[in-house]
Amino acid sequence: MNLRTWFLSAVAGILLVEWAGAVRAEIPRPEHPRPDFGRTEWQNLNGVWEFAFDAGGSGIKERWFAPDAASFPLRIVVPFPWESRLSGIERPDYKGVAWYRRTFTVPKRWEGRRIWLCFGAVDWSATVWLNGEKLGEHEGGYSEFRFDVSGRVRFEKPNLLVVRVLDLTDHETPIGKQTPSWYTSTSGIWQTVWLEATGQVCAEKLRILPLAGSGHVPTGKVRFELSLNWGSRRGANSAGAVVEIRSPNRKFPAVSARVPAGQERVSLTVQVPNPKFWAPDAPVLYPAEIAVYPARPRPGFAPDLVHTYFGIRTVAWGRYAGSQHSFVLLNGKPVYLRGALDQSFNPDGIYTAPSDEFLRRDIELAKAAGFNMLRIHIKADEPRKLYWADKLGILIQCDIPCHYRISERARRNFEQTMRSQIERDFNHPSIYAWTVFNEEWGIGNLRSAPSEHRVDWVEQMWRLAKQLDPTRLVQDNTGWSHLITDLNSFHWYGRNVDGFRQEYRAISRSRIRPGDDWNYIAGRKQRGEPFVNNEFGYVSAGDGDGDWSWGVLCLVNAMRACGSLVGYTYTELTDIEWEHNGVYNYDRTPKKFGYEFWAPGMSLRDVFAEDFLVLDVPAIKYAKPGEAVRVPATFSHFSGRHESGLVLKWRMRWLDRFGNLREGPVQSRPCPKTPPYRLTSLGDIQAAIPKEPALVTLCAWLEDMGGRRVHTNYTQWLVQSERGLPSAEAVDRHTLVLRFHPEDWAESRFSEQDMPEVPIEGKQYGRGHGFMEYRLKLPDGVDLASLQTFSLLCEVAAKAGREKVDWERRVNRQDYPQTDIKRFPTTVAVSVNGVHIATWHLPDDPADARGVLSHWRGTERGSYGYLMHAEVQMGTPEGTAILNRWCESKQLVIRFEVPWNAVHRGGLAVYGEQMGRYPLDPTIILKFTAPLALPAGWKNNEPVAVNTHQERLQFVLPTAARGGHNWRYTTERPPEDWIRPEFDDSVWRIGRSGFGQHGTPGAVVGTEWTSSNIWMRTKIN
Repeated sequence: MNLRTWFLSAVAGILLVEWAGAVRAEIPRPEHPRPDFGRTEWQNLNGVWEFAFDAGGSGIKERWFAPDAASFPLRIVVPFPWESRLSGIERPDYKGVAWYRRTFTVPKRWEGRRIWLCFGAVDWSATVWLNGEKLGEHEGGYSEFRFDVSGRVRFEKPNLLVVRVLDLTDHETPIGKQTPSWYTSTSGIWQTVWLEATGQVCAEKLRILPLAGSGHVPTGKVRFELSLNWGSRRGANSAGAVVEIRSPNRKFPAVSARVPAGQERVSLTVQVPNPKFWAPDAPVLYPAEIAVYPARPRPGFAPDLVHTYFGIRTVAWGRYAGSQHSFVLLNGKPVYLRGALDQSFNPDGIYTAPSDEFLRRDIELAKAAGFNMLRIHIKADEPRKLYWADKLGILIQCDIPCHYRISERARRNFEQTMRSQIERDFNHPSIYAWTVFNEEWGIGNLRSAPSEHRVDWVEQMWRLAKQLDPTRLVQDNTGWSHLITDLNSFHWYGRNVDGFRQEYRAISRSRIRPGDDWNYIAGRKQRGEPFVNNEFGYVSAGDGDGDWSWGVLCLVNAMRACGSLVGYTYTELTDIEWEHNGVYNYDRTPKKFGYEFWAPGMSLRDVFAEDFLVLDVPAIKYAKPGEAVRVPATFSHFSGRHESGLVLKWRMRWLDRFGNLREGPVQSRPCPKTPPYRLTSLGDIQAAIPKEPALVTLCAWLEDMGGRRVHTNYTQWLVQSERGLPSAEAVDRHTLVLRFHPEDWAESRFSEQDMPEVPIEGKQYGRGHGFMEYRLKLPDGVDLASLQTFSLLCEVAAKAGREKVDWERRVNRQDYPQTDIKRFPTTVAVSVNGVHIATWHLPDDPADARGVLSHWRGTERGSYGYLMHAEVQMGTPEGTAILNRWCESKQLVIRFEVPWNAVHRGGLAVYGEQMGRYPLDPTIILKFTAPLALPAGWKNNEPVAVNTHQERLQFVLPTAARGGHNWRYTTERPPEDWIRPEFDDSVWRIGRSGFGQHGTPGAVVGTEWTSSNIWMRTKIN
């Protein structure tokens, strides 16, 4: 049937579906799905299949599996789940039964071989028929399964394959994050379907074990444990079989063994001479072939040949070289885990990668960001994802997919999923750890649950995982409530970066030791396991679409200062649907971070670097002009390449009150010896803060003996005088400066939004087209007759609404997307007293580490603008008109307008001293030819803005910043009539606003509030 045919289906009427754009004629995902266990004689069955939903469950009764059954009405592209766009179906709403059907032809050359029908994964339950005959059933959404169809296929003739799938996204089955509260689910066939031909005696399962010597160092010996399938014709192989392990590129001598007929297991060991170990920075793989053939081959016999590979590497945990704490040991040496959480979803295929290149690219993106590890989160991923991790070099922590409802059936499903996952993925050298449970999901609260129901079972599952794979680390329950584990892990999300620094600095110093019960329950205690973070973020799942770049740098800097902490996992590699904390967007396009603005040459790789220069000070710091500061510098060294010869360099850079970038001299000193796998103090960096209000950055870096930069970091101070920047000041006898706050506007009218819903100190904006106007007065005694130059200086940007948010289906009031390739420009016409003086084209409404003041302020975090300048000479016609109107009205009217007919009508945001990137309010600089009547250095804090919007407001309830207001409140749900005026709230507590947590950046806390909910009442006069 032509792919441009219109298919008709009755779904609440007539639904017309054109498949030309959705269904592809070529085979999708054409590569072999198991490069770790592949055969050359195979046939890919991906592509366009017939498809039908069976909401009424009538398919079996009506024999839809029969060869004479009518064609199914829809077409689906396998192997993509029916929820996905790439499937051509795109029905995320449907749960229940669906049917697949296609024909295939088996080549004549396969006669005499055993033929297998293989499914990579089907979610959740599959029943399979071939030519009308039922082959069997399978349950399990992540596990590979196969059927021996040797005696059932027809050669050189069409064979009819029918698959019935049932998926309810049942909470008693391991579904991971395939839930309505998380992300789009996956149903049906979601990994490759294929045929393969084997010998009569064939390799069925394989475990490859690199053997370790003293100190967990690999010896170069590798043991192959093989399971054989003899089939039903054992008599034909009564002489037994020969198994041979050989190297196609002659890297190791071949070994072989004769196996008696019927013996299902055989073990052989190869010795690799001069072995090269597998590691993320040197992912050496050794290809291997496994040949199985009859001991007495008959004419025309077909051997079984499996292509695989292995990496020589070992994983353990323990102390190293006299250390006081444990490490994760890779090939006997410590490795600092620099990981990213990888949920492994994508916009088009959901669970299924659109292509093999897409899988490869995800690994490349992770390495490009500086990570050496991915934690594949509660999903058993495609084997080819693991293959690219093996080949390109990145460690993998594999979570077992969780269920949510607790029952005996759920336990059985979970255990079977874990067994299948570990068995299938055992041979990937990239996998260093299995995580059995995540944050108690599917097992309930370990502290309060009956021990026999949950605690004991968790320990049983940990021991089972260790039994199934004694070669890797196993984690019981990541995050907290540990019982017995190989990793003492914790999770942390939040904005209070300095609170995090203080808390985990103390834990690292005093609570990480054998026998301590920190992070353990039920009387269990630490055995000395490595202390790691296994999830952290500055933007959590519920925080909306926002910038994380500044906060994560602060958090990583704090973790690298903790001597016993030996790894972290950042959440996460990519955005996913409504969760926006990825290093990359959901479509894998890049984000921007802005570090290089503060520290030239710095990039994202410095944040997630192996070797890290720690600047051991709080993230948020205020200083007085001229203050002396000390910054302890420490080197966290894990590459082993920089034990001596390092030079520490630094310089002060600052943005002054006019937005000018100023720099001090580069200073340097040699570093002491810096042994690997430890923190080494490099001494204090001592510096003087500039003697003026400014935003100051200490940029520090390490260079090796060849002058090559090893690592770059920075830390910042906001330098303010006690009363802040004056509203007016005479910089010298000929220069008068006027400043006004962004929120001091007199009039603001925009087509979409006139002002912020809640006023923001230091920022004012309007959305759409419109204008914002400020009216200013001159200080007394200033004569305009000798005014020569008028200059306007301010930080401004566009102001988007939902236009830059990537997932429109969920709205979060905190949304302020991080800068990326998606731009939102605007055009602003600037006029003074009705005279046009400039047109500014502002490229975006950005948010990243450049917006540090917004992060410190704690609102619209990371947002910032562009420093713009406009100047008018008073001798010009424009200048004369401005001056004449100024003299007439006694006011200076500054108007920013986004014209209604501009190409880009992206609104306007004006930033002040406390928000954005530059430590300045909108500034007017007036230069005079004659000396001012005011002395040089004169300052005045009386506002120069008049007739402001705020002057016309009446404050009914003072904010916390204005002194606060007393409220009656409770954190326990009150009766429904609590909103009625006559309700008696006398037993409620009394607290003064604001309510929140101490240490929250930018917050004025009158009453500590840490609960999830709060109910408040007050009386207004």
